[in-house]
Amino acid sequence: MVDKDHEEGRTGPTLTLLLVDSELELVPREYWSHPAVVQNARKRKKKPSMVLLDSSLHHSVFRDKEEKNRRGRPDIVHQFLLLGLDSVLNQQGRLSLFAHTRNDELVVVDPTTRLPKNYNRYSGLFEELFHTGAVPAGSMPLIKLMRNMDLRSSVDHILSKSQVVRDRTRILLLHPDGEPTESWEAFRYLVGQEKAEHVICLVGGFSNGDLKSSVEGIPDRTIALPGGTLKVWTVVSELLVGFRAGIS
Repeated sequence: MVDKDHEEGRTGPTLTLLLVDSELELVPREYWSHPAVVQNARKRKKKPSMVLLDSSLHHSVFRDKEEKNRRGRPDIVHQFLLLGLDSVLNQQGRLSLFAHTRNDELVVVDPTTRLPKNYNRYSGLFEELFHTGAVPAGSMPLIKLMRNMDLRSSVDHILSKSQVVRDRTRILLLHPDGEPTESWEAFRYLVGQEKAEHVICLVGGFSNGDLKSSVEGIPDRTIALPGGTLKVWTVVSELLVGFRAGIS
């Protein structure tokens, strides 16, 4: 899962970012025959069942207001991964990235992955991922899709793959109802006062609404970054920079 040279390059505390309830999925069966889906799939020479649900292309399929404002946002995962993979923290070998989906799948991304910056190429790559379970195909994929992974199972998987013992790991939930805290202050406390060597941050991977997954008993602490309700990419940017500032 992790490149050996990248792993050996780690010095000091490490950070894991886990998107929770990401709105990343293939078009569900009930929408396969919808004109917007059929037209888009035909244009791309694919079956309706083999394209990502994308609200910018398929907005007319949603009847429920909540779904219309939330569902079909693979672009959020794209931006999350680009920010993380291109970050200084990742270049230092101290970052891991995961995305949990609304359908309880876990996307596992090797930190050495060179993700397409072009959205259309990214979409094609992740459509292949949902079809095959791994890309590229073979014994050493860079991106894997694990199914039947609810949030608890996803966190347990991350903990099992970490080289840091649980007592030295802290799990931080980012939520508007949390304690107002600057990210660097939270990291400075966890690493400095609680001697954490690994921090896992749970960030909602959706544009509207609240978490659907239960987080009961998972986070050690819940915080809210200053600024009110923030975009996912803003939260991720704050965490990436705040971690480096907090442990310096």
